Amino acid sequence: MVNRRRRKADRLTLTSMLGAGQLMAAVAALAVAGVVLLVYQVLSLHQALNSETRVQAAIVADNLAAPLMFRDRDAAADALRALRSAPYFRWVAIYDQQGLLFEYYGVNGHVPVAERHALDWLHSAQETAPIEYRGKVLGKVVLAHGTRGIREAMAHYLGLVILASLGALLLAQLLARRTRARVVAAERELDYLAHTDQVTALPNRRASYGLLEEAIAERGADGGRLALLLIDLDNFKVVNDTAGHSAGDDLLRQVAGVLGAVVDGSGTVGRIGGDEFAIVVPAVAGRAEARALAEKVTEALRSPFQVGGSEMFATASVGMCMYPDDAVSMGELVSRADTALYHAKQTGRNRLAEFLPAMTLQTQRRVQLERDLRRALDHGELAVHYQPQFECASERMVGAEALLRWHHAEHGFISPAEFIPVAEDSGLIVALGRWVLERACADAVTWQCPGAAPVSVAVNVSARQLRERGFLDEVVAALRASGLPAALLELELTESVLMEDVQAAVQFMRDARALGVRLSIDDFGTGYSSLAYLQSFPINQLKIDRSFLQSLPGEGSTIVSAVISLAQDFQLTVVAEGVENREQLEWLQRAGCTYAQGYLLGRPMPAAVLLEVMAEGRKSRTYRGTADAPHRV
Repeated sequence: MVNRRRRKADRLTLTSMLGAGQLMAAVAALAVAGVVLLVYQVLSLHQALNSETRVQAAIVADNLAAPLMFRDRDAAADALRALRSAPYFRWVAIYDQQGLLFEYYGVNGHVPVAERHALDWLHSAQETAPIEYRGKVLGKVVLAHGTRGIREAMAHYLGLVILASLGALLLAQLLARRTRARVVAAERELDYLAHTDQVTALPNRRASYGLLEEAIAERGADGGRLALLLIDLDNFKVVNDTAGHSAGDDLLRQVAGVLGAVVDGSGTVGRIGGDEFAIVVPAVAGRAEARALAEKVTEALRSPFQVGGSEMFATASVGMCMYPDDAVSMGELVSRADTALYHAKQTGRNRLAEFLPAMTLQTQRRVQLERDLRRALDHGELAVHYQPQFECASERMVGAEALLRWHHAEHGFISPAEFIPVAEDSGLIVALGRWVLERACADAVTWQCPGAAPVSVAVNVSARQLRERGFLDEVVAALRASGLPAALLELELTESVLMEDVQAAVQFMRDARALGVRLSIDDFGTGYSSLAYLQSFPINQLKIDRSFLQSLPGEGSTIVSAVISLAQDFQLTVVAEGVENREQLEWLQRAGCTYAQGYLLGRPMPAAVLLEVMAEGRKSRTYRGTADAPHRV
């Protein structure tokens, strides 16, 4: 902040210096112009006086031939006295052939000057004209005019130039002041726009990091500590998509106000991204104080906000990092605070995460996984396994869910729970999803047998895939390339995916249903508002999340019964995931559940193994799900 004020002061000083320099330049220019004009005027007037003197001398010479010839001094004197009324006249003299003074006349005591000096032209204009008679030179006339009138005219002219110059300078100074004021105002406006977020009026990313850098320099000098908190609003995109961007901006302004109230002068709040804020606390006693402030932030944001007449929640994930405990430079501090924020979001959101060295290792592993995952996709190191799905009543296999598996060359089997989030964050999920879809359709074609009941395949769809405009075209291309009937393909969409953009999701589902593709809501019951939209979703099936089946047939029976009843009311089929024991399956059969899937009936297995199991079952016509199925993998 000190440096920023110093820079502003330097800019104002520079502006003042430039203004003074411009004024001095204008004065010098006017002075030069005035001198040039004055000299030009003097020379012009002096030249005009010389011309007038030359003409008058010639006229006088024409009238003096007779007086000089007859040596009539009185007549000559009368002729010379006629010049007394001429302006600027000083004296006139007549000289004979020998150059002797014959007669002269002067005013105000002026007498002829026999010899002129170099500077006499400043005081007089003197001309000589010959006195002739029939081509014979009898003598000469010398006439002198004074330049006093010119000097008086020049004095008046100089005064006028000075007055005009002063007026011009005064006007220029007024214009310069007004211009400087506008420039200063424009600089302030540009500085404000360059360092201030337009929605929340908080310091923007550039200004926030500038303040952080200054705070680090100050703490480095005095040996103190500072804390950096990065705050990311959870599910802010849902607010923009459902209520509009104006409501989102209103929410951001209210969040900025809450953060400012929590900090209350102990730090600086800035907006560094779309829904991301930063709090720089320049002086903290220790980690406990910083943690307490971070907890106040998360607690304050749990309260609802009134936006457009509706209640909205803006819970936040917070990442915290300390200087110099966790990082010794601004780059490290921001990077590690961001690592802590990512950890907070990955572990459930709406919580605080302090940076720990182990998080760096996790981040490094994540980067390595992303790099290896790209290579695995390019080199065919991934595989699709299939978990069978069974009709509850008959325990007959009716389909299978496609599940992506990765066996790393060095690290062995890597759980989808670890590499799928990496694929989603990096955007690689689009290519992975396309590959799984094509592979699943091609494998499902091999399951079909003339005269036997068809077997469908279910493929999970990520939020990133659903946002791709050409995703439905990819579905059509996979069906055409494999020859699989559209009715045997089921796309599974999670509640969270649907709620990110309800309107777009509904349009996609309508288009998919028009193709004949079946749709299913996966992990039903884990979302927060899909019940309100269930009636408008053009779906075929609900999949009950495995978390609700773990306590069956005990505590979870109420929720599962409600979901099954709800599905039946909407004429939807139901798949129960995570069936692991016979008691759970029997309860589902009594409750009227349509399909079941889980380790009791069959673990995920490669396509070749599943094909063998299906072939054996068709031969004996007695294939049922069994707990022995996992051992065939």
